[in-house]
Amino acid sequence: MKLISIIIPMRNAESWIAATLGSLLSQREVTTEIIVIDDGSTDRSADIVRRVGAPTIRLLPGPQRGISAAFNAGLSAARGEFLCRCDADDLYPPDRLARQLRFLAEHSEFGAVCGAYSTIDSRGRHIAEHFTETTAADMTDELLRGIGRSHVCAYLFRTELVRRLGGCREWFVTSEDADLQYRLAETTRIWFDPAVAYLYRLHESSITHAQKSAERKFFEQQARRFLQQRRETGDDDLQRGTPPAVPDLFEEAAAQSAREQIQQLMLGEAWRHHARGRRLRAVATGLRAALRRPNSATAWRSLLALSLKPCTMRSSP
Repeated sequence: MKLISIIIPMRNAESWIAATLGSLLSQREVTTEIIVIDDGSTDRSADIVRRVGAPTIRLLPGPQRGISAAFNAGLSAARGEFLCRCDADDLYPPDRLARQLRFLAEHSEFGAVCGAYSTIDSRGRHIAEHFTETTAADMTDELLRGIGRSHVCAYLFRTELVRRLGGCREWFVTSEDADLQYRLAETTRIWFDPAVAYLYRLHESSITHAQKSAERKFFEQQARRFLQQRRETGDDDLQRGTPPAVPDLFEEAAAQSAREQIQQLMLGEAWRHHARGRRLRAVATGLRAALRRPNSATAWRSLLALSLKPCTMRSSP
């Protein structure tokens, strides 16, 4: 059976890493190796990985130069024909890898397959699904326009293709995943499958909240700018050795807490249910969202609107 290498960049994930490894070890009908790159943890993360003790897990020291370098360290160590990434606080659904491996085995013209993803909270409770109601499709052209449907950890790659690209580019402090997806789409076709392939845990110490929004926006814009440059001239400023200067300081607006973001995601899912005629599910989801932050008047107004506004579409599954 084909070997799949799973790379976990890890830094101070003692609260989550055991559950993450459990979900990866529970993958059915596939052969995997799990490469944990300990990128300077100062908590008990590495000890927890060692205590799991599975023979398919390798714990390696990281270069401590950021997420891109940590991923690349895992890429260098990978032995599998196929490759994927899992962040140290997230989870895989049990049949995710078997499903994606079957697709790539049957479709040699595709270099990667990507799934939808769900967000969960710190206790593993469902928050919202993302892109599950879109159709299966070749998403290569979308990526070449700078449009991504999902999370890089929802991908299964052919390892050799990622190696040819040199992995992630270390200039990117964040959005290295978007840059990788765009560059990959320039070399191979990528398929999107709307089945949930990843469970992203949203909590106060997750990367969404550890980085400044202005910093994320800067690197997101640069990833798209570099893509456009390559489309027009064949290479980009980073390849030419003339990347833009990274601002020394990023101004930060008032930070949005994980609870606020969770509530917004749940309200968004409630309105998606409503738009598809699923009123009872919409109201139930809206109520759960309101109870997450009961002092939010906006959430209660949204719940009232979900209850009173007529659905324009007949209920769908």
